[in-house]
Amino acid sequence: MTMAREYFYTIDRQGNVLHEGTIIDDADFIDYFFKQLGPNTTSKYSQFPYLSQCNREKNYVHVIDCPIVFHHLSNGNLFYGKSLSVEFSREKLRFSNVGILYHEAPIGNFGRLIPQVAMEISRYIQPFGIYYSYQDSTSKYPWIIEPIEAHPEIKILRPRAGNNCAGCGQDNPNGLYLSFLFNTHNSTADSWLVPDSGLEGSLGIMHGGYVSLLLDEVMGKVLSGMGIKAPTGNLNVRFRKPTPIGKVLHLHGKFIENNGRKYFLKSALYDENSLLLAEAEGLFIKYVS
Repeated sequence: MTMAREYFYTIDRQGNVLHEGTIIDDADFIDYFFKQLGPNTTSKYSQFPYLSQCNREKNYVHVIDCPIVFHHLSNGNLFYGKSLSVEFSREKLRFSNVGILYHEAPIGNFGRLIPQVAMEISRYIQPFGIYYSYQDSTSKYPWIIEPIEAHPEIKILRPRAGNNCAGCGQDNPNGLYLSFLFNTHNSTADSWLVPDSGLEGSLGIMHGGYVSLLLDEVMGKVLSGMGIKAPTGNLNVRFRKPTPIGKVLHLHGKFIENNGRKYFLKSALYDENSLLLAEAEGLFIKYVS
């Protein structure tokens, strides 16, 4: 019986397939190589975690980062071979702790985007605290991109389907569609937004009613993150500085204490330079059906 021949390959950060230091540039072979690629389930060569079984050849594969590297985006598809691709979805993006972008892939869970592809979509990406958000012309609200390395204390609270809330619902046509990062460790919530002229008051700054809405909303999101349904019982707002339109704003809310059904919280609104613009104290009454 003829033994299978064994070969050893490396996939680098650019998605190049190398054999003995030489880049393989046969596009048809590369497609076949990736179609056969999967985890190395043999007991051999643990430093080569992937295996591409090509007829009677066993090609053991070492990766510098991940087995799939997306090298271009075309017609809504991310390509990792001549004809091999996955459909691009903002919901399937991830980022590393050094800001490298990844996308769900058929092998290895996530595939790396080479810098040229990352730059192509970067015009739709903005910082969102320690995370990032993605919004293009087809999307109603920014999608918060999750990290590859999970932060167990952070929970993303996205606009909710079937909800008509003016602040956080998906179904209100005039809503703000706000997302939040809820910290389960210290019971705080944060959001970042750039208000448009629809929130403007007569002086060219944000209307005080919308400022109050934002301060109320972030406190409500703290309670939502804690699993508590409690409508506003009292809201005390102090306006410190005019709130600008068209600039990044930071919302912060935190839980203070509760007494029976009464929950006490505080919130603040800052500009992009961390200047306090407004703050609020809120009393919320736990809902009992």
